[in-house]
Amino acid sequence: MEPLLEIKEVSKSFGKRRVIDSLSLDLYPGEIVGLVGRSGCGKSTLIKILVGYYKADSGKIIFNGRDVTKHFNKVKEIVGYTTQENSFYEKLTVHENMVYYANLYNVGISARRERINHLLRAVELYGSKDVLAGNISGGMKRRLDFAISLLHNPKLVILDEPTTGLDPVLVENFWKIVEEIVRAQGITVLVSSHLLPEIKEHCSKAAVMSKGKVKEILRMRKDLDFDEQFRRLTNESP
Repeated sequence: MEPLLEIKEVSKSFGKRRVIDSLSLDLYPGEIVGLVGRSGCGKSTLIKILVGYYKADSGKIIFNGRDVTKHFNKVKEIVGYTTQENSFYEKLTVHENMVYYANLYNVGISARRERINHLLRAVELYGSKDVLAGNISGGMKRRLDFAISLLHNPKLVILDEPTTGLDPVLVENFWKIVEEIVRAQGITVLVSSHLLPEIKEHCSKAAVMSKGKVKEILRMRKDLDFDEQFRRLTNESP
């Protein structure tokens, strides 16, 4: 199988400080991949490069065989992004937020209604579509953000600390919905999180970052001591 996204020897510096250092990573269709590392390892910078907020100093980003490194508009078309903080407007209803972002993403008018209703049902928010977004629960807010990131039918969705602050029941419900959508639509999901047990349970593999590089790709297995491998690769003492 050919990679959906190839990150090849990408580097990024701020002044004299190199934050991403010749980093390479391949992402394949239909997989959920964890992105983990200690604070300051470069995860956030890598994500901002992938969603078009930052431009890489060197290296290439290839999507389906096409170099999109310098084509920011193309990157935004193919990547969905669920941020750590809520990206919607609390004084709009759930449905109004979806319509607003559908306009922003240039979702065709003819397909918009069907797309919005389909996603709201998929994330179990259709019954709350007329409720103000500020009045729904924390778990529902995370699902709304996820639905917004899917509006333009991206092939890759990036989840940045998606379950922070949620209780265990809401975490499981969120992941159930993510996994169902991945199976149904064949999208690729990259998850940045500091919650190693969550990554081990819900991802097929994890890219462990340290000092601006992907040190190793670990395949998630029941017998894998993920904590120990994380400490080994990030030079953290037990």
